[in-house]
Amino acid sequence: MILKSLGSVSERASRALAGVVLAVSLTAAVAVSPAGALDKIEPVGVAVVDVQLIMRQSDAAKDIREQVETRRKAYEKDFQQRETAVREAEKALAQQQAILANEVFQARVREHQQNIAALQRDGQGMKRQLDQAYARANGNVRQVMIEIVAEVAGEVGVGLVMFKNQIFLGDRKIDITEEIMKRLNEKLPKVEVTFAETQN
Repeated sequence: MILKSLGSVSERASRALAGVVLAVSLTAAVAVSPAGALDKIEPVGVAVVDVQLIMRQSDAAKDIREQVETRRKAYEKDFQQRETAVREAEKALAQQQAILANEVFQARVREHQQNIAALQRDGQGMKRQLDQAYARANGNVRQVMIEIVAEVAGEVGVGLVMFKNQIFLGDRKIDITEEIMKRLNEKLPKVEVTFAETQN
């Protein structure tokens, strides 16, 4: 069934987030002057953030998944009803072959094939709509998260923030994920997921 793959929307989008560069402009970043920039580089504080955890476990992320799953189930129910109707029409057409003129039968076969193609397009459109809606909503969460990371980094005097999964070994004290999660949940507990109309 075309909509079988819709259940993996959240998983695919979550994996894609791991490849997004966390571009944070920090007020405490090292200032590089044109003249003598390489003469001396002052050490800067480093922190890490588990972005994957935040995008998976934050209140907003959970809310987004719930909304997308609710819409997916509604799409799937409608699609299954239409799919059943198409199958019934195919059975009826096969039974009519013996009593219909060949020209009439071939015309109905073409019409049936068009209905199948339309159903497939709609299924693909539903899947694409869910993917895009999920990505847009998570983009909003990610943007707010980045702003909070910059805010926290400035407060603690950190000049470099890295993905936690990029660190092989490090002190737990440099992990600011918990504080980021706390502030994100307070600032953005929910996100309204918008779904565009399916284009046939």
